[in-house]
Amino acid sequence: MKKIVVEVSKCTGCGQCALTCTFYKNELFDLKQSNIHLVQWEDICLSVPVVCQQCGDAQCIEICPTDALGWDPELHVIRLDKSVCLKCEACIYECTYQVMHNMPDGFPTTCDQCNGNPQCVKACYPGALSYVEVPDNATEQFRQVVQALVERTQGKNIAAPLLIKNEGSLKP
Repeated sequence: MKKIVVEVSKCTGCGQCALTCTFYKNELFDLKQSNIHLVQWEDICLSVPVVCQQCGDAQCIEICPTDALGWDPELHVIRLDKSVCLKCEACIYECTYQVMHNMPDGFPTTCDQCNGNPQCVKACYPGALSYVEVPDNATEQFRQVVQALVERTQGKNIAAPLLIKNEGSLKP
């Protein structure tokens, strides 16, 4: 399945991906409404864009009490059926990557990869983002990195995860 992949070493932290996302989706520049977030370690000049990984074991889908969240069978992205959503926020709290968030209308949202044409990838002039075919189990190697990113988004001042490039992919 195709996913948005981040090459951390190319990210400048400019935020163009997040601004493009919010403008494309909401026609305004409001980073709180963006489906892509930058986690930054200013002390070592490291920025990591974080976007929904469309997890195979998506906890946000599993926890939903009304089955409002489900898989789009064609694009393999998480979709929300607003007609049955209770706005309970359980999905937000269970999101592995901490990218599910509320919109001003109270409904949760996450990246839908712009229906197979992710605008953040087009806007990323350093080339840190790409939209490529990824095996289902490829994200498993990033669990340690993900945990560090989640802790950083929660305000914990932890060291950046060590990443090394190995055969074209980043590994912790």
